[in-house]
Amino acid sequence: MANGKSSPVSAELNIPTYLPLPKAAQKYGLSEKALTQLVQAGKIEAVRLPSGEVLVPADNGSKALQTKEEIIATKFAHLCEQPISASEASRKYSDIHDVPISHVLFSRWARAGYITVMKRGYRLQMDEAEVAYCAEIFAQKYQEYDGRMSGVRIFDENGNPYQLKYPEVAEQLRIERRLARQMVDT
Repeated sequence: MANGKSSPVSAELNIPTYLPLPKAAQKYGLSEKALTQLVQAGKIEAVRLPSGEVLVPADNGSKALQTKEEIIATKFAHLCEQPISASEASRKYSDIHDVPISHVLFSRWARAGYITVMKRGYRLQMDEAEVAYCAEIFAQKYQEYDGRMSGVRIFDENGNPYQLKYPEVAEQLRIERRLARQMVDT
């Protein structure tokens, strides 16, 4: 600018885009209530305008907000529309994740609508991309809860990974239950 001419900006501006809460909830396949809970729990960032409106980042850089469709598209797209039975899925994905995943779980997830059924009959044939997704989320929860899966929610009503509203409270309750079990065992 020393010669009076303006120089073009060579650096690309990285200005975040925000969506109103209802539109963000729709985009991420969550209810407004669930998205509000994630904001309150500090799982995702949000801004509150002086008018009181809550805005959520449009760019989904947060793993906490990855939807089933986004996870499948990034990790399991190559498996889409490939059929696999519940027993095959149990053997394959138990080995891959080194976690016991019963064939009954895959059947339950198919009944709940988390896995698309491609063919019914003697051997239920399911979409392997969705099977792989469910197995991965289950394995993550299994590791997180040290194999104690009784009462653990894995998916929300839309089939997305379930997010706890207050993870620190849940962790404290887990510790208390573990200590109570140890007292009974001794």
